[in-house]
Amino acid sequence: MRKDAFSQITTHCVMCGTPIPKDRPKQAITCSAECSLQRKNFRRSKQDARECRYCRRPSTPEERSRYLRWRKHEEKNPPPDAELSPGELAEREYRKANPPKKRGPKPKATPEVPVEEAEVAD
Repeated sequence: MRKDAFSQITTHCVMCGTPIPKDRPKQAITCSAECSLQRKNFRRSKQDARECRYCRRPSTPEERSRYLRWRKHEEKNPPPDAELSPGELAEREYRKANPPKKRGPKPKATPEVPVEEAEVAD
């Protein structure tokens, strides 16, 4: 084993503070798989407090409502084409060509009359 000024340093887990065992990987900062999972969940919760980890949109209710108000404003007052990037221009053209479907109540299904009964009725 090499002797230098750093051989006496012991590393400690960032979650619980216990010394990191020698059998863990060299760059490990947690002492066990449980601490590693706990750290991952802690970091996820911090990120989820800021934004959705899947779509990167605002995550808190206030931010979501502000985001929706901004989208409605952008829809009514779109920026000029000169201010948009090529990707945004392509998205705008796509949205013009494929407007969202209108949602409303579903039409009630009419019962089908069997063919035999229709012939008897005539």
